Amino acid sequence: MLYYTKSECYTDTLLSLRLGIVSEEDLRYVLEYYKDIEHYECCAGVVDAYVEFKREKKQTIEDEEN
Repeated sequence: MLYYTKSECYTDTLLSLRLGIVSEEDLRYVLEYYKDIEHYECCAGVVDAYVEFKREKKQTIEDEEN
């Protein structure tokens, strides 16, 4: 079984969200998978990427309103 670093999971998840490969709703399944195999470091990367994606999304909306 392959284990990814927190940074690798963060980068992969953030890029997947930005490109629309993975939806925000799909992340629960990604997290569930990594929790099931007890790869908590990757879970942390996924969560951090989601937080960053939401921040970017909010910033984009605010920029468009101005």
